[in-house]
Amino acid sequence: MRNLLFLLFSCTTDVGIITVTKSQDETGVIDTAIEIVDTGEESDTNETVEEISGTVGLIEWELEQIACPACMGVSQEITVEFNVDFHEKINEEHPTWVPPQGQCQQSLNYITLSRNKISLGSLVSLQGNYSSFQAYNQNNVYSTFMQESQYERDTQYRLITQDGDSLTFKSFHGFDYIEPLELRYVDPSYAFAAPVYRSGSTFWWGPSGSNSAFNITLAIYSQDGSILLGYVSCSGGDTGMMTVPGQYLSSFPVWSLVAVHMTRFDKQRVPFEKLNGYIDVHLYWSVVGTGHIE
Repeated sequence: MRNLLFLLFSCTTDVGIITVTKSQDETGVIDTAIEIVDTGEESDTNETVEEISGTVGLIEWELEQIACPACMGVSQEITVEFNVDFHEKINEEHPTWVPPQGQCQQSLNYITLSRNKISLGSLVSLQGNYSSFQAYNQNNVYSTFMQESQYERDTQYRLITQDGDSLTFKSFHGFDYIEPLELRYVDPSYAFAAPVYRSGSTFWWGPSGSNSAFNITLAIYSQDGSILLGYVSCSGGDTGMMTVPGQYLSSFPVWSLVAVHMTRFDKQRVPFEKLNGYIDVHLYWSVVGTGHIE
């Protein structure tokens, strides 16, 4: 959710929310004289191959669907953004802003690792089963926006550099509905109707049951939407239901406006022989609804 917090008044579901031997020498003795009868040598050549290790890149691919674009100050309902960078080897995995499963926090930690990015040409190509697209080098980050129709669900994608080096990873799918139903309202005149209870509030989505993680992040604003009051971000399994505990919501004033981000998240780690390391793959599929504190 790269631009999670441009949200309100500047303020994505599978789309449709709204409607990874040596032989030994032989010797013989003849008349007390040592004579070498036969000598044969066989040598094993043990080439040292460096084992793939460390982290050499990061892929971030996000689909975001906004139920009420006008409420968020944007013109587009669905945005799909792809980014990848390659870098010199580091010994850490790239972190995500998503809290660990089973935890909530009241801040968003956009931590990035320091790394020396490198160029592998002017573009990279992505190939699925029936669609393909390219991402272009901008300051050693390969970026592109694409159409939702180009995103193939649960598909092995192949990323190919200009020199023909490649790696593969698997995309995933979104979800078809979110509840409370009022989160999906599309018109500003009746949006923000969904109640988010100060005593604790439960949200539902479906289909569910994947091996991916799920996150719900609430961005809470003043009643007129002009002041950001804070965040609550909770993560768990893809069970189809999550409750945000009241201890994180009780301090917010009644009738505060809420942007509700519901995100399925998947993390993969795939080998890339070209740089003899691993690429971290972070996939996000988000839907943004509206509500109010009650």
